[in-house]
Order: sequence, then C-alpha cells, then structure tokens
Amino acid sequence: MKLKLIFSIILLVLMCGTMRPLFAKAPETAKIVFTSRRDGNFEIYSMNPDGSDQKNLTQHRARDSAPVWSPTGEQILFVSDRGGIEDLYLMDTDGTNVRQVFKKLIGREFPTWSPDGKAVAYQRFHTFSIYTASIDGKDETKVADGLWPAWSPNGSEIAFMAAKFVWVENGNLQAPNVSVQIINLQTHVEEKLLPGKIGMFDPTWAPDGTQIAFSWRSVLFEGKAGERVRGIYVVNRDGRGLRKIIDAEDAVASVFNPTWSPDGNELIYNKGIGGVRDLFKIALDDRVPERLTRRQGDNFNADWFDPAYALPVSPQPALLTTTWGELKTENPNGRK
Repeated sequence: MKLKLIFSIILLVLMCGTMRPLFAKAPETAKIVFTSRRDGNFEIYSMNPDGSDQKNLTQHRARDSAPVWSPTGEQILFVSDRGGIEDLYLMDTDGTNVRQVFKKLIGREFPTWSPDGKAVAYQRFHTFSIYTASIDGKDETKVADGLWPAWSPNGSEIAFMAAKFVWVENGNLQAPNVSVQIINLQTHVEEKLLPGKIGMFDPTWAPDGTQIAFSWRSVLFEGKAGERVRGIYVVNRDGRGLRKIIDAEDAVASVFNPTWSPDGNELIYNKGIGGVRDLFKIALDDRVPERLTRRQGDNFNADWFDPAYALPVSPQPALLTTTWGELKTENPNGRK
C-alpha cells in the first residue's frame, strides 16, 4: 500500500511537470515586456502600459533579449545565448520554466508568433534568412532572404526587411537599399510594400492587419549633410496612406523599432540618444510622446499584451493558422 502511494505521488509530480506549460497563466491586466541593460547585463523585464511596476523576469548571466508574448499571453518567447549561442527560448510569464525551442542551437533571433500560437518565424543571423518552424522546434522551413520578420494577424503573410546584407571589415552589418517586403506564405510571391522606397526597417503589423508601421531613415537635417536618422511611419497594407508619426528631434537622436498596442491606437518605440535607448509611447491621434523607461542603460525591444484583446482559448488542431488568424482579426477582443 505504501509503495502504491509513493508511486502515485511520483506519477502526479511527473504529470504536473509535463503539463505545466499547458496551464501557464496569462496576465490578468495589460503588460509590456522588454529588454533592459540597466544592471549591466541584458535581461527581460515587464511593466504596465504606463511604465509602472517594472519587474525583472530573467536573472541569468546570459544575454536575454527580444521578448514576444504568445497570442494567448501564457508564454513569452525570447532570445538568449545561455546555451553558448543566441537562439530561441520559451518561459512562463513570471520568468520560470525556461526551455529551449530547438534541440540544436545554431543562431536564431528576432522571433514572431503565428496568430494561432503553433508556429514561429525568426531570422538566422549567420545567413540573413527567415525561417518558420512549429513551436516544438520541428518542421523548420526557409521562407525568404532577409531579417526582422513580422507575421500578419491573419497568418497568411510575413513582412520583413529585404536587402543584400553583408559584413564589412569593421564588424558592422551593411545593408544598402533596405526595403520592406511581404511574402505570401501560400503562393510564396514577394512584393515590396512601397516600391521605389529604400531605408525602411523594423516592420510591424497593426492588430487588424490593415496597416504596417516601420522606421525609416528618411530625414536629412540642415547642417548635417548626408546624415540620416530614423522616423516612425505608418502605411496601409496596400501601400496607400503613408504618414509620419514621429521624427527624431535632431541628428544625434533616432527613433525606431515600433510596436503596436493591442487596440491599434498607440505605438511603443525606441528612442536612442548617444548610444542609449529608452522606450516611449505615442497615441496615433494626438501624437504626444510619453516616456515609459528612465533607468540608466538600454531599454528596448518591447511587446504589448492585453487580455481584453486576446482569444480566450487555444485553437483546435483542426484550425489552420490562417483560419485562426481571420477569427482573431474579425473579433480582436475575443468576445462574441
């Protein structure tokens, strides 16, 4: 009888350990995750949308960065070199239960979730190529040549930075004529978002899929001939309605890497001055910037989750990514 009880306890512990990711809790209120180097090491933090209640989620000597919420908010996907090379990891929303996505670590970064939460897209930084894979690290497939993928809310397309990327002698990445391109995942046809335009970086989709925000090196300041800084722009998916959201104030500053709020009314972005980045938020209607981080050291790579705009349950296996994405686009707050 005693042996049977011990066996039952061991079995229960093993079952709980195996099923833990299935029961990870999503935040009950809106939260932003981001990368910070405020203590000298790259770590992942969370905060409220107004910048309050900043908490350190990872406490590891490795470099942890680029966090993104799963569509239901139950997991955070991020990049870490804790295995010896930067690659993709998952953790629960409190920073626990960290595990590798892929068995073999080869150098992956800047991930983005599919809208059904069953797949991810990312870049391989050694080959400057974009791949997709299932969230269990299987079915890895090359999609396009480029960097910084962003999966569309309906699941049918991926926007990315396209250029001929090369390493130059000083160790920096050179990417002339960078543009934003979009690939259809069913037909594999690629198209430029704004034909004839160059200098476009960091594409990100609006929650309803009708617009794309990006940073653009398009502003030349008087007295700074040939020097360009980044501004944040928004354009409709069809390439129409291009509008500037914010520019850097001078030639020594830059604004870049926009991220949409779940309701589509605001953008978070990085502002860099003198090599240090901080996070700001701006409403698309009044265009008044609000500073979210003020700690010494870099604060960047933000992603925003709000349970009011998330589907309340995980998709059924029979649902394709595109189908689930269409449901999410049609009903963004998860209500019927």
